[in-house]
Amino acid sequence: MNERVDWAAMSDEEFMALVRQLMETPTGPESEEE
Repeated sequence: MNERVDWAAMSDEEFMALVRQLMETPTGPESEEE
């Protein structure tokens, strides 16, 4: 994943879509970020 995301350049719609995508992603044993 690209850690250097230019959040300021993102539109609100893009941001919300990304957040929604992350929230909908089921957390499994592979995800160690908590």
